[in-house]
Amino acid sequence: MLSIYGKSLRPESELRSIIELTKDYPEKKLKKWQKFSGSDSNSIYILLEGEVEFRRSCDELCMFTIQGPFVFGLANLFYDISNVHGVARSNIMVREIDKNDFIQMVTEHNQWKALTKVLSWFLCVFKKRDDVLVARSAYQVIREFLLEIYELIINHNRDINVYDYIQEYTDLARSTIIKILSDLKKGQYIVIEKGRLLSMTTLPERY
Repeated sequence: MLSIYGKSLRPESELRSIIELTKDYPEKKLKKWQKFSGSDSNSIYILLEGEVEFRRSCDELCMFTIQGPFVFGLANLFYDISNVHGVARSNIMVREIDKNDFIQMVTEHNQWKALTKVLSWFLCVFKKRDDVLVARSAYQVIREFLLEIYELIINHNRDINVYDYIQEYTDLARSTIIKILSDLKKGQYIVIEKGRLLSMTTLPERY
């Protein structure tokens, strides 16, 4: 839900201009499932290639995923607190830059407008997450994720286990997910085999 939404709004030109400032910094590889956070390392991470999950630190709930190139740690640029960290979904290539050096570069090259647009993108993504998850029924949440999963399968050739995907991105009980998906299968709205969504018709607005 957030992955597709975020990609459609992503400020690509601004990201490129910011990342270009860091071209003289060395690159390093982080291994799959390695965690990193700008709040505890005093660093900004430039994701050059690979895919990263943004996870809520208190319970490891996956918020959304992002593919490089991207900038991670901006929310912690002026504050050493964070409730989100990154987890590499594959081996990734990054540049690690001290926050003070990063601020100096942005100032010297007059890139605060570009940086503001990237931060605004983050606000839009998390607002969308609140729109989907806050004060909504379990069915409404699952419906949103089914629409995203179908989009990822059809247009992005992703192999997704529906049950695992919804549980990873929400705090819904697995039994609740199974019950609602079972009812949708009985109503012939979806076809799921071995956890994979094979087909889907127009989902009802209400459960």
